[in-house]
Amino acid sequence: MDSTINRQTLALAGVFQAAKLVDRLAKSGMIELQQIESTIESILNLNPSSYEDVFKGTENVAIGLNTLKEAMAKNGRGVNREVLQYAMGIIAVQNKLQKRPDLMEALSNSLDRTVDQQKYFGSFSHEAVIASAAQCYESSVSKLSFRIRVTGNPSHLQNPKVAEKIRTILLFGVRCAMLWRQAGGHRWHFLTSRKAIKDCADGLLSVV
Repeated sequence: MDSTINRQTLALAGVFQAAKLVDRLAKSGMIELQQIESTIESILNLNPSSYEDVFKGTENVAIGLNTLKEAMAKNGRGVNREVLQYAMGIIAVQNKLQKRPDLMEALSNSLDRTVDQQKYFGSFSHEAVIASAAQCYESSVSKLSFRIRVTGNPSHLQNPKVAEKIRTILLFGVRCAMLWRQAGGHRWHFLTSRKAIKDCADGLLSVV
């Protein structure tokens, strides 16, 4: 399970899961409670024992594995344009963020506060915990000149609670993009390793 391609595929699946969930929120205003809970649990899992442990089980990134598999198929059939744009935007944002030690420090400090909030409320889906996780994104990623532009239903995008969930999920995606790069992931892999990534995603899904 701990091969390079498995680590890269799991992390990349996290990026694509974030993109898929952001698209759902932007268009419908809703995702399942378990999805926001597992997202925040993953964000706050700061010392995982493995890439699989980041997600507390491969089943918690099944949406991302399916989306990634579709994206790696010929011509990316089955994945809408917005999801692909969000995934590429997340990867681009992470690359810029890691070059800003001041923002990385701000993110670390904000995450520590969110960990404290989660311990206090005892829930990964409490409104205060979601708001705190969203603030982690605001204090770091949102300070970059490059922004991920989310499109969808204006009534949902203007809802503060939906906006907080979107920022939280984008933060999860950025964290996964960081893990992907740490595992040796590069953008050119989307051209040179599509079949290997797709096959690995298939294999990971077979045990979910």
